[in-house]
Amino acid sequence: LAAERLPPLLMKTVGQKLDKGEYICKGGDYDAKLVIVLSGTVEKLVGDSPLGGRCVVRRLTRGDCEGLPEFLGLGGTQQRTCALRAGEEGAHVRYVARESLVALLKQTVPAEDEDDDPVPRWPKEIAWFQSLAIDRIDALPHKAARELLNFQSLRGTTKLDFMSLDAQSMFRIDNAMGLTVSGPLPEGIEERYYFDGQTVIRPGVQGDCLVMILRGDVEALVPEGCGGQCLPRQYMASGKGSWLGDGRRPDPNTPLTCSSRTGNPQAPPDEAKREAWEDFIVKKNEEVMYTSLVKVADIKRARRKLTAAAEDGRLDLSDQKTTDWRWSWDDPRCLQVLDILEEHKLLSEHGQERADEVRAHLNPPKPPPPPVPQAVLGSGSQVGHLALLGVPVVFSGVLRARGPVHVVILHRHVLLEAIADCPERELFVPNGITQEDWVDVLSQPVVRQDDPNARPAHLGPNTGPPMHTSHAVKSEPKAGTYEAWAAENMQFGGIPGADALDLVLLNAIKGYALIWDLIHDAPPKLLKDIVRQFEPRWLLPNETLVADEEPDADFLFVVIHGNFVVTLEGAEIDHIDQGNVQGAAQLLKLNEWTRTVVVDPTNKGEAMIQVLKRSKLVKTLDDHPLPKYRLREVEDLLRDARKADWRILKNIPAFGNISDRKFLQRVYKDADIRLYCPGDYLAEAGDPAPSLIVLLAGKLRSEQAQTLFYVELGRGDWCFQNNILGIEPQRAHDVVAVTHAMVMVLYRHTLLNAVVAYPCARSAVLDNETWRTESSVPRLSSLRVFEKVPEPVVARMEAEAAPRYFKQGSIILGVGSTVEDDMLLFLLRGEVKVSILGIETRRLGVGDVIGVHRFLGLDAPPSNAEIMATSACDVMAVRRSTMLEALSEEKYEDDLAPYKNAQRVLGGGDILDAFGFPIGGGSKYSPQCIEKSEVFKVCSEQFVAQMPQLVEEMAFWPGEKLFSQGDVGHFMFFIKAGRVRLEVLGRRKHEIVGGGAVVGDMAALEQVPCHTETAYAETHVWARMLHRKLLRRALSSFPEEEKRLLGAASAGLGG
Repeated sequence: LAAERLPPLLMKTVGQKLDKGEYICKGGDYDAKLVIVLSGTVEKLVGDSPLGGRCVVRRLTRGDCEGLPEFLGLGGTQQRTCALRAGEEGAHVRYVARESLVALLKQTVPAEDEDDDPVPRWPKEIAWFQSLAIDRIDALPHKAARELLNFQSLRGTTKLDFMSLDAQSMFRIDNAMGLTVSGPLPEGIEERYYFDGQTVIRPGVQGDCLVMILRGDVEALVPEGCGGQCLPRQYMASGKGSWLGDGRRPDPNTPLTCSSRTGNPQAPPDEAKREAWEDFIVKKNEEVMYTSLVKVADIKRARRKLTAAAEDGRLDLSDQKTTDWRWSWDDPRCLQVLDILEEHKLLSEHGQERADEVRAHLNPPKPPPPPVPQAVLGSGSQVGHLALLGVPVVFSGVLRARGPVHVVILHRHVLLEAIADCPERELFVPNGITQEDWVDVLSQPVVRQDDPNARPAHLGPNTGPPMHTSHAVKSEPKAGTYEAWAAENMQFGGIPGADALDLVLLNAIKGYALIWDLIHDAPPKLLKDIVRQFEPRWLLPNETLVADEEPDADFLFVVIHGNFVVTLEGAEIDHIDQGNVQGAAQLLKLNEWTRTVVVDPTNKGEAMIQVLKRSKLVKTLDDHPLPKYRLREVEDLLRDARKADWRILKNIPAFGNISDRKFLQRVYKDADIRLYCPGDYLAEAGDPAPSLIVLLAGKLRSEQAQTLFYVELGRGDWCFQNNILGIEPQRAHDVVAVTHAMVMVLYRHTLLNAVVAYPCARSAVLDNETWRTESSVPRLSSLRVFEKVPEPVVARMEAEAAPRYFKQGSIILGVGSTVEDDMLLFLLRGEVKVSILGIETRRLGVGDVIGVHRFLGLDAPPSNAEIMATSACDVMAVRRSTMLEALSEEKYEDDLAPYKNAQRVLGGGDILDAFGFPIGGGSKYSPQCIEKSEVFKVCSEQFVAQMPQLVEEMAFWPGEKLFSQGDVGHFMFFIKAGRVRLEVLGRRKHEIVGGGAVVGDMAALEQVPCHTETAYAETHVWARMLHRKLLRRALSSFPEEEKRLLGAASAGLGG
C-alpha cells in the first residue's frame, strides 16, 4: 500500500516491554527471531545458559540487535547459545521472526512468458541473505568452538583442556539423547556476527577475551607509517571497555577512512576531510563570471575573444541571457573559458588564483588507494591468547570484518569465574614483576659455558664442550604456555603466564652480550632505567615487524612470544622465536636492516616483542660515563665494516674468475649483514645452512667440536663455500664469535638470483656446483612433456633455465598464484608437499614438475594449493619463451609434433590417430566437468560452485596410470579433456571414458573399500583431482549436502 493509505504506527505499541530480569530467551531454546532493542538495556549471558546464565558478556542498548546467527540459520542451527534478559532499567524490544523473512523470500511473481514457471519476487534480497549465511567450504561448524576451551598459546605445546578440570562446572557440551540442550556451542562461549566493514577488535583498547573466527575473514589495517616497521605503533591503551566491536551501524555523517569499500571502520571523523567536503558543497553553489577573472581594462577584449571562440564552435554561449556571462563551478565550460583567457594572457592575478581553484574542483586528484591489510585472518584463526593470560595486549590498527563474519569468544572474566577453584587459575592471574624483582634477576651472576673467552687464549677452545646454549634453550618449555607453567623444576614452572613473559625480557637482557656488557656492573637505578626503555608491540600473523632497508629503524627487539619468519629478497632464511634478539647493528647505526621480519603466517594468534630504540638507550646512558664509553668502544671496533664493499668478494675462490663488477655488486647488495656478540654461535656443525659467511670486522673462531683444532678468522676471511654452492648441505664445523663481529652472510638463493640477472657469470658459478653432474640428478629430456623434443632445443632450455633454491619450509607456490612467466619448475633435488586448506594431499620428489599446464599454454586457473619445500630443494625453472621460439622455427616443425599434439588434446582439440586423422567419437572438452558432474547432481548450486577451489590440475601422458585396482581411494578424478581407459582384472573389454566423466569417485566417497578398476590415460588427459579429505572438510561446512551426497552415492547415483 501507499504510505498515505497505511494506518498510523503508534510507537508505544510496537514490540514488547520487559521488566528488570525478565528473560527473552535461554540457551538451547529453538528460537530464531531477531531481537532489536528500542530502549533500556538487554543483558547477554553465557555459562549455564539453559538456566539463565552466570556471566554477562554484553549489554545491548537502543539500536543494538542480537540473535543474527540463529536468524540467518548459520551452520544449519536455530538454537540459542546464550540467555537474554532485561537489564536494570528494563527494556523495550522488538522481534523479527525468521519465518516471516523466509516467507517473504519465497514469494514469486509470474514470469514474462506465461508458459514459464513463476520467478522469485525478491531475487536481490535472496542473494543478499544467502551471502550473509557465509556458506563457504572453508567455514567451520559450531562444534569447532571447542578449540577455545583447549588453551594452547603456541602450536606444538601441551594443551590445557578446561573441560577436563574437575573443579570447574561451567564449560561443557550438554547433550541429552543425542541432542544439544544448551545449543550448538559449548557452555561459556559467546558468538557474535559482524557485517562487512564493522569493527571486530577495536584499536587502542586492552584485550579482554580470546576470539576465534568460524566463518568469514577479518582484516587488520596497519596505521599510517607502520607498513614497513612496527616502531610507530601504539602500545598503550587509550580506550576503555571491551576491545570487541559493538556491531552498531556507523554514523552516516562519519567519512570512511582507510578503505574505499562500504562498511563501518568506526574511525573518528577526519576533520580535514569534513572541511574539504563542506568547501566542495559551497563551491558547487558558486558561479564563475568572466568579468571577475580579468582586469577592468581588459573586459571588452576578453568579451571579444570569448565571442570569437563561440563563433568558431569552441564555446557554447547559447544559454547566456545576460551580459555578465557566468558559469557554475560544476560546468565543464569553465575550463574552456579559462583556457581561452589564459591563451590570450588576459587572466588577472586574482583570476589566475580562481582558475587554479576551478581546475582543482573539476579535476580533483585521485584518492589514494586503500591500504592493503598486512594480516587477513580466516576461518580457524584466533586472537587473544595473551589477553587471557592478563597481558595488556593493544593493537594500534583496527581489525574489521572483510565481508560478513561469524566469531566465537571466550571472555577472560568468564574463564576466571569458571576455574576459580582450580589451581590452573594461577596461570591466568599475574602477580606482577616489580622493579625490585628486575634488579634481583639482573643482579644474579651470568655463566656463559660456551663463551670462548671463558678460557685463557693459549689453551684454545674447550675439548668435549657442553651442549650448545641454543640447544638447551630449545629444550626449555616456552614461557606463557601451560606446558611451561606445569613443568616442575623448570625456569617458568608455577609462574603466571604474563609474569613469565616479563622474565623472558630480563633473561634476554642478561643473555645478550651487547647490552649486558654495558650494564653488568651498573647500579640498580640504571638497571631499572634500561628495562623501562623497552616498549611492547603486538602483531598478528603475517604482519611486518621490520622491512629490508626500512629507514629510521634504529632499534633492537626481543621476541617475547610467537614465531617469526626472516626473509631476504623474498625467500625465507630463518625462523626465530622466544628470547631471540635482533637489530644490534641497527641499534648501533652500523648499517640498515638487510632482512625483513614478519610474524609467521601459521602463528597461533598474536605475537609479542619488546623494542629498544637507540635514542632511548643513548639518553639513558648519558649520565653514566662507563657504560657510555663501552658502547662507543664497540662502535669503534666495528666501524671498519662500513668500509667494506663488493671487492671483498674477490677473495673468495667461487668468485675469483668473475670479472663482472655488476654481478658482484648485486651479490653484495643482496647479502645479509649482522652483528654477533662474543660467545654467539654463527654456525654449528651438522646444521643445514645454504650460505657463506664473510667477516667484515671483529674476530671469529672456527672450531671442530671435541678437538683442540681451531682457526681464528679476521677481516675478509670466509668459510662455508661448499654450502652456498650446494655441494654440502650441512655445516662442517662450528663458528663462534670471539669479539663483537660484523658478518656478511651470502645465501644460495640470492646468488642464483644474481646468476639469472647476469648470465655472463652463469658458467663461472654453476660449473663449481659439482653436484649437478651426478647421475642422481634428473635430466630435462627425461620428462614426458619433452618426449621426442630435439636435443638442441632441450639443451637450449637447460642453458637458459633459471636455477632456483628453496630452503626447507619455504613456500614454492602460494595459494592463488601462478609460476612466474608461466615457467615450468623441474625438481632436481629435495621434496615438496602439496596442501589445500591446510590438508596435505600429496608429495612431489626429484623429477616431478610444477606448472605444466600453463607452460603448455593452457588456460589453467591459479593454484588452489600451497606447495612447500619439506627439504632443501634445487629447482630448474624452464622458460616458456625458449620453447615458443623453438615452435616458431620451421626446422623443428616435424620433431615438435608430439609436443603440439599434447597441447591440442589437453586443450580440448581433436584426438588424432597415427595417420593424423581424428579418431572415432571425437574429443570432448568439459571445462565444467566438476559443476556438471553426476557426483554432485544432488547438491546445491552454492556448494557445487565452490568445489573447483579444492581440486588440483593434473596432466597425464598416454599410458600413465591414474590409480590401480585395489588401491585406497584417496582421489576422485574429473576428466576435463582426453580419454581414460578403465580395466578390471578378468574383464576382457575395457571401458573408455572422456571429458565430463568422473573416475575413482566411489572409492573416494568410501562407498567401496578400494578402487575396483585400474585407470590408464588412453590419450593425453587433463584431470581435476579432488582428495577425499578435502571433500569431507567441505561437507563439514554443509551438513545438509553431506546427507544428500552420501545418500545418493549409496543409492548408486555416483559417476
